[in-house]
Amino acid sequence: MNEKTAFNIYLILYIVISVFITVRFTYKLYGGGEAITAFFFFVGATAIFVIYGLRWFSGDNSLLSNAPVSWPPVMNTCPDYLTYYNLTKNGKKYDMCIDLIGVSRNGGITKFPAGADPSGLNDRYFFSLETRSADPEKRRAELCQNAMTAGLTWEGITNGESCITPDGRPSGASTVTTNCPTK
Repeated sequence: MNEKTAFNIYLILYIVISVFITVRFTYKLYGGGEAITAFFFFVGATAIFVIYGLRWFSGDNSLLSNAPVSWPPVMNTCPDYLTYYNLTKNGKKYDMCIDLIGVSRNGGITKFPAGADPSGLNDRYFFSLETRSADPEKRRAELCQNAMTAGLTWEGITNGESCITPDGRPSGASTVTTNCPTK
């Protein structure tokens, strides 16, 4: 059996309990001479059980799914409070981020001067998004190192003091931190 067709005991149990509750109380209301109330109870209970059943049991990101959920769900293009900028220099385009408000804690990236011509500025005004590796884990580690060196935080990458692992935990003494700089 693969993951998509795996037997889900919780779903079977949910269906059995839902049918039992709906039929039991509909029958009780109908037997008490309240046919209209029984009809509306049947329709309402069925709708509620179907809605919650879909919410809890459908899809990979359902409440009771065993599929791991990556964090953050979507990673920002740039470190926190920086703005994406596509720099064109000597006819070549570079993916960069610029600091418009001055958030670097150590001056690793300088605040971008308002109204300046980007092509005439040096690299201290830009945070490069280029990495040596295309492998997602190595790329993430390199971006973490670059952000920490520049004195920046980046949700999902670094909290400014340590790298964030793909499962959302900060790397610490018990994890490998070879790709992160030390203070």
